[in-house]
Amino acid sequence: MGFVLGLVDSLMVARHAGPSDPLEMLGCIAAGIAVYVLGGALIFAPLGFVLGRLGLGLRSLWSLSLGLALFAEIYWVSRPFVFPGYSSVSLERMAATLVMALLALALGWLLAAVPARIARSQSRVMLLLLSVLVLGGCGYLVLDGRRAHDARLGARNDRNADLPNVLLVVVDALRSDVLGAYGNTQVQTPVIDTLAENGVLFENCLAQAPFTWSSFGSILTGKYPRRHGLLKLKTGMRLKRDFNVTLPVHLKSARIAGQDGEEGELVFDDFATAAFMTGTMTNDSGLLQGFDLYCETLVGHETVYVASHWSAFRSDLLAFQIKNKLTQRLDYNKAVTTAIDWFEGEAERRRFAGMVHLYSTHTPYDPQEEFRGRYVDPNYDGPVDAFYAVHRIGIESGEIVPTVQDEQQIRDLYYGGTTQADHAIGLLLDELEERGVLDDTLVIVTSDHGEELGEHGKWEHNWMYQTNLRIPLIMSWPKGLPRGKRVGALVEMVDILPTICDLLGLELPAMPADPGWGDDLSPEELAAYYAIDGKSLMPLVRDEAPSLREFSFAENGVYLSIQDTDWKLIVTHDCVGLDPRDPEGWPTDHKAPRLFDLQNDPGEFNNLFGERPQEAQRLLTALHEWNSKLPIPLTDVVQSHRDAEHEENLSNLGYLEGFDQGEDEPEEDEDQ
Repeated sequence: MGFVLGLVDSLMVARHAGPSDPLEMLGCIAAGIAVYVLGGALIFAPLGFVLGRLGLGLRSLWSLSLGLALFAEIYWVSRPFVFPGYSSVSLERMAATLVMALLALALGWLLAAVPARIARSQSRVMLLLLSVLVLGGCGYLVLDGRRAHDARLGARNDRNADLPNVLLVVVDALRSDVLGAYGNTQVQTPVIDTLAENGVLFENCLAQAPFTWSSFGSILTGKYPRRHGLLKLKTGMRLKRDFNVTLPVHLKSARIAGQDGEEGELVFDDFATAAFMTGTMTNDSGLLQGFDLYCETLVGHETVYVASHWSAFRSDLLAFQIKNKLTQRLDYNKAVTTAIDWFEGEAERRRFAGMVHLYSTHTPYDPQEEFRGRYVDPNYDGPVDAFYAVHRIGIESGEIVPTVQDEQQIRDLYYGGTTQADHAIGLLLDELEERGVLDDTLVIVTSDHGEELGEHGKWEHNWMYQTNLRIPLIMSWPKGLPRGKRVGALVEMVDILPTICDLLGLELPAMPADPGWGDDLSPEELAAYYAIDGKSLMPLVRDEAPSLREFSFAENGVYLSIQDTDWKLIVTHDCVGLDPRDPEGWPTDHKAPRLFDLQNDPGEFNNLFGERPQEAQRLLTALHEWNSKLPIPLTDVVQSHRDAEHEENLSNLGYLEGFDQGEDEPEEDEDQ
């Protein structure tokens, strides 16, 4: 049984993943079979004993075993297509699950007749082959396991001895205004508040995109989305490796400022890098390039050690994905727990850079009871026990009309998730302090975007309001940053990488003398791809400059926004280049441009586009200039199917001129 399941599952993984070297691939397949055989012995042998005691024969064992295996495979593969976005315990998903189970058990019964038809001589040959594969697979596991833990990574030396560790914590969909450090008096965030008291808080930090992948691309490269190229959250969309140097890659190859020669350049071994991800951040997107190990808990992956071929192969095997999904039900902090385990073994003896992605403020809003109970009204008896993406879709389409109590319940669940994220950050910091390395670590807490909580009749993110674009940014490092510093100047998420480089005394990523690609591009075009948009924030921290930039920019699949400290303009891609003084050329439906006075209308409810044409022209001129300097044109940014879905919903609901509409990208559901 283990041989059959191991062979089938390993071959399925081998079709789309695994090492390119044929011998390594054969080793991974043999290891997969070995794992399934040994695991099957532990699972199916006791099951066979029980069935035997009940008077049932071998075919019953095979029928049940095959049925369960087929059910697991069908259920797992069908998740993105069968009621995506619904809870696994919703009536729709449970009904579909029951149908899958009955179908799988029926197929299992039919297939169970095959083993009885195998002749004894054939069985002996198969047993011999199985023994060779299992022994070979076990041997491969031993050999490959030595690659996973390279003692050289992060070993202290003359180059990295004076550099701090780096811990970057990104809390998905976290608004800055729900944190105590940013003035909120209702939501409990003691860890983040203390971190701000001990470090630097940036009061006016803005995201470059209101959805995950593009924002992470900007954080890790210091570039705007149409420079790093990860424009959509979509299968197959990748960060363009050719001209992007991510933070972990840079920490393994950067030149130390002011030093020449080979001794002044960091090398691969100088930093051990690790990423512990909860959401849709995956290695397939290219965002995790440069990390020595990564953990993708939401997709059910085991921790992957990049140097280990088996490690990556194993992460896609169904048995390990199901195991991880089950353990996540028992450990809601799986990414944090995995990070802590790694810090426990590595933090004291390695120079490290770690990134932890937290997800409790992203849909589904379903915090643990210890955090939920602090905010949720115990007398609430409405339908919202947890808030899923499917609920947001229902609200947008008009199929669901939430009451005032329902809306407050949704917000309370989000607040519980905020406190849960704060608690998780505390666990990480406590571990570093216990290891004695917290004071030697640059800790950065931020978000990839904010979240709409019904303020404009909308929920979740990928809207262009400040609720989505304004994000927290807090940095703490006792040896290199002041305590209790608050910076009010306009800053952006692209500034994070340059600031890290400044604090570590490293030069910024630069275009190589011979890029080795782009022969059809001019030197100017190549330079535009390699340019870094962010700036170090240290001049603001040191009070050496009042500001770094006049404007902040953001974009998604449909809209562009530009803002300074006083005014904000949102327009569609088609409107770039139009004249605000000529109203004939502007759209008048839900795509009409919007101009907000942020000082007098911080909630962005009063559109002044028609009343303040001079302000609109000033911002539009600056937006046009910024847009013209980006190497990837707007024509490369096309609507997603979800963008079209929003358009249809708005049209069906009869929204008229000036309606504030945003667009959403294809997003992860709770099982992805």
